[in-house]
Amino acid sequence: MRSDEGDHFVEAGQALPDPYGAAMTETPFTSRVQHLFKYITYEQMCDQSGGTRSASWWRHVQLEHTDLYNPPPPKDIPGIARLFGATEEQVAGMIAREFYGVSRYPNLRSERERHFAPYLNALSEEDADLVLDLVKRLNGEADVKQGEQPN
Repeated sequence: MRSDEGDHFVEAGQALPDPYGAAMTETPFTSRVQHLFKYITYEQMCDQSGGTRSASWWRHVQLEHTDLYNPPPPKDIPGIARLFGATEEQVAGMIAREFYGVSRYPNLRSERERHFAPYLNALSEEDADLVLDLVKRLNGEADVKQGEQPN
């Protein structure tokens, strides 16, 4: 998949498939780097993150040589977020989880909930009720017949 000859399978800033879905692993930052390495080189990681970290730093992360690198500082988060195809908040959460052992976040919502939240919050109350009915129906939690109001 990856080409060391310079062919890009992933353009700068293009989001990659999420390697761990809605669940966060114990090493989410390293997992993301290992996933990226299937598609791009260490040098490309360096370039696509805006040079925030060196190619050798990315290599140490990918190979899990934890004694050979420090966590990225806050000033590097925007470039890493661009590389990861993630938000700065997501990258900060990955760093907090992996490098500092923070396992509880102030926002305990799943990635899917965080993705849907801005759209749901923009809905009118009436439309929000319709969406809730639909979600319940799709989950098999409610048997709402047309014209009936759920309890």
